[in-house]
Amino acid sequence: MSNLRLINETAITTANSVSTTNVFTNDFDIYQVTVTDLSSDATAHTNAFLRLVDSSGSLVTASNYDFARQDMTETGSFGELRGQNQTYMRYLAMATDQSPEVTALNYYIFNPFSTSSYTFVLQQATGLIAGVMRIGKGVGVLTELSSITGINIGLEESTTNMTSGTIRTYGLRVDT
Repeated sequence: MSNLRLINETAITTANSVSTTNVFTNDFDIYQVTVTDLSSDATAHTNAFLRLVDSSGSLVTASNYDFARQDMTETGSFGELRGQNQTYMRYLAMATDQSPEVTALNYYIFNPFSTSSYTFVLQQATGLIAGVMRIGKGVGVLTELSSITGINIGLEESTTNMTSGTIRTYGLRVDT
């Protein structure tokens, strides 16, 4: 039997942001969220972001997100991207800028439903931006004690949309 249980699959259609709601419960402490074949209609680089959705179905927009990411490119350059007390996790998602380029994201989300611990995120991503392969690894935390039941992925540029992709949410069973 697999340790991963598929909970939800959401197709991304043309939208600036997409939410998956009511996927985190007290059934699991750890979740894996994958985003595959994410594409956008951007013609220039735009940043993507990750926000969390609370148990009332509202986006958590308070300045309680901290995050950091190491960005690596095929040209050999590295970059450190980080933020503290932000309204979203800016660099824990990656956007593309030229069709047919796509991005893939992988998140591990820890204790989202619990109101007695912070929600932590580990992230891995790969994709093309302006024809250059990028790989990113990051961490994030929501520094408030709220019950989180979903995620929201979006693009910072309000006139740019994601055009395709699939979000899959898995519960991770931990055997003791």
